[in-house]
Amino acid sequence: MKKWSIITIVVLFFSIVPISQMVQHTEAATTQFVVAKNEILLRDAPKINAKTITKIKSTSKVIVHSKKGEWAFIEYNGKEGYIYASTLTKKNPNAFASPPVVTKGLMPKANRSYTYEPSFEGPEKVTYKASNNPSIENSIELLESDYMGYTYIERENTLELGVAYSDVFFFSLSYPMKEKGTIIDTDYGFDGINTTTKVAVESTSATVKTKAGTFKNVVILTYPNGTKLYLAKDYGIIRITDFDGTITTELIAVK
Repeated sequence: MKKWSIITIVVLFFSIVPISQMVQHTEAATTQFVVAKNEILLRDAPKINAKTITKIKSTSKVIVHSKKGEWAFIEYNGKEGYIYASTLTKKNPNAFASPPVVTKGLMPKANRSYTYEPSFEGPEKVTYKASNNPSIENSIELLESDYMGYTYIERENTLELGVAYSDVFFFSLSYPMKEKGTIIDTDYGFDGINTTTKVAVESTSATVKTKAGTFKNVVILTYPNGTKLYLAKDYGIIRITDFDGTITTELIAVK
C-alpha cells in the first residue's frame, strides 16, 4: 500500500472543503436580528450578484459568525450565507417596550387651530385657536373668541385645565402618569376646601384614531364614575367618553 504524503493529503482536503468555508467560524457566533424595510436575500458569496440561497424576513433571528466590510456571514434556519452587515442589530425588535412614564407634554401646541365635535360645550362643532398666555407661565389658551375658552397650565407636578380668565378648573392632574397606576385629580373648591379623586391610568401607550388623525402613546385616564379622558402629547384632550363609552368630546381637526 502506498503511503500518502502530507502534501497529497492537504491538497485533497482543500479540494473538498473550500478555504472560505473553513475560516468563517473563527469568530465567536452571536445571535442578532435582521431589520429591513423588506425581505433581504441570503447569498452564497459576499457579492451583490451572488446566487440567492433564501429570503429572510425582517425581525428574523439569525446567528452571526463573522463580519468583514459590508458583509456578514450568518446562519438562518440551518442555511449559511451572506447578508449586508448594516441590516443586523443586537437589539430584539420583537421585544415589547415598557410603556412610557409621562411627566409633561400633554398641552396643545400654540399657533394651531383645534376643532372639536362634540365640543367641550355640547354636540356642536367648535374651533379653538391656541396661543401662549403671557400672564401665566407654561400655559396655553384655547379660545373660541376673545376671552371665551379654556386654559391649560402645566406645572412641575400637575396638568390643569380651566375656564379662561376665571378661577374655575375642570381638573388638576398629578404627574407622573404611569400605566396601570393611579394619579390624583384635585378639585379646588370655592370654600377653600380641596377634595381629591383617585384616577386610574389605564394606559400611557395606547394608539387612538380620530378624524384628526392617529395618535400614539395616548394617556387614558379612568375616573371612578366611568368617565375616560384621552390625552395626547402636544394636543391635550383628544377625546372624552362617559360611563357607557359614549363620546362626549372629540378632536376632529388640527390646522
